[in-house]
Amino acid sequence: MNMKKIFFLFMLLLIAVNITNTKASNNNSNVIVYPEIQGLTTSDLYSVQVNGKEIWTEKFRTNMDISKLPDWFIESYTKVQQEVHQAGFSCSGKMQITIRVPDSIKNVSIHPLSSKIKFNADKNVLTFSIPGPGKLNVQIDSLPPLFIFADPVENKNIFPDNPHLHYFGPGVHKPGYIRLKDNETVYIAAGAIVYGGIRANGVKNIKVTGRGILDGNYEFKQMVQIENCKNVLFEGVMIRNGDGWTNTLINCDGVKYNQVKVISFGPAGDGIDILGSRKVVITNCFLRCTDDCIAIKAPAAHQVVKDVLIADNSMIGFAFSDGVTIGFETNAKSISKIIVRNCDVILARGGSRVDGHSGFSIICDGPATISNVLYENIRVEKSEIKLFELNVTDGTKYGNGPPGHIGNIMLKNISWSHMGPIVLKGFDENHRVQKVTFKNCTVAGKPLRNLKASVMQTSKFVDDVKVE
Repeated sequence: MNMKKIFFLFMLLLIAVNITNTKASNNNSNVIVYPEIQGLTTSDLYSVQVNGKEIWTEKFRTNMDISKLPDWFIESYTKVQQEVHQAGFSCSGKMQITIRVPDSIKNVSIHPLSSKIKFNADKNVLTFSIPGPGKLNVQIDSLPPLFIFADPVENKNIFPDNPHLHYFGPGVHKPGYIRLKDNETVYIAAGAIVYGGIRANGVKNIKVTGRGILDGNYEFKQMVQIENCKNVLFEGVMIRNGDGWTNTLINCDGVKYNQVKVISFGPAGDGIDILGSRKVVITNCFLRCTDDCIAIKAPAAHQVVKDVLIADNSMIGFAFSDGVTIGFETNAKSISKIIVRNCDVILARGGSRVDGHSGFSIICDGPATISNVLYENIRVEKSEIKLFELNVTDGTKYGNGPPGHIGNIMLKNISWSHMGPIVLKGFDENHRVQKVTFKNCTVAGKPLRNLKASVMQTSKFVDDVKVE
């Protein structure tokens, strides 16, 4: 066989391999388009395509009576109607995303910044790719934010005629409060919006899953209230626009939130409140809230809190909000074994009863001993008032006292993107902040080296603080 034939056969083999690899790559890349929800408003600012497929994009604008908002809730960003746009789909593998807006693009930021997404803006078209499922906040110039929710593909079979299943297919549903019994599931399909809320008390083995929307229509108070329950799962759904706290977990054991999107707009719009509960896991969630995104509390003296994991979440504290806070209400004997790991706090801001919110904090406003808390691999992009706070109050900010204790707190691999105060504050000789370690932390890109750093505000009754 001469050299020309060998070369020709080699080229054929190379082409065949490339075709096979391309097919394999395409087979590993899959996008599932969600149905448009009739009755909701299509975005007039954003057109979104994923791998060449058009993704229905919603424009959501509040219709609150601004004149009836409480005085403390009035800020420049809350005394107007709030607006967000969002595009949701399921996918696996690499996705190419194309976003078109009406005018030429000048400034872009894609959050969380830790995702390090490279983009290209050409005239009015923004393009970038993502490696797979994720949740992004895209900011283009002064436009309202665009949330990209790339959900994992569901791998479960749903049978609507299952007697233990509350099934909501694509379309609009108005069931009001859904009251769950043992072993029941609420399934909200992609393309479905369910106006109402969830209630459960004293039951076990309950689930709320799907890719659709549970919407409080700003009339359902404490949209999700789960009390005295065991083995609870929320997965994949969006929960939004309730009146007051969005998800309230009271004296529960074994609760998991995964891949959930929580969006609130009104006063006291907490995202997820863990009250006197144990073995709670919150992972891969996106929270945009008008009060604390995630709050861990112990209002009742007999309900201890322990074994809580908060990991791989993105949080926007749009108003009066920390990313994650322990407190204020801390009346139990103890709150312990809390881990907050690999989370992005995109924004935290607003006033509070301790002179303003932080990226994350512990506010011990009651007799509890709060201990064994680990913060690890946390990235705070913007926290307008304080970066971090440990504060033992007199116990009367929300309750009747007495004061409590904070101890054994580890902060490891924390980055705050800008300058701001880190506040450590005990109450008196018997109610102190003790044993706090900062390890490999940075502020505005510079290592936090010692307690004499300008950002450290340490009062009396604070002991054994280390900076490593």
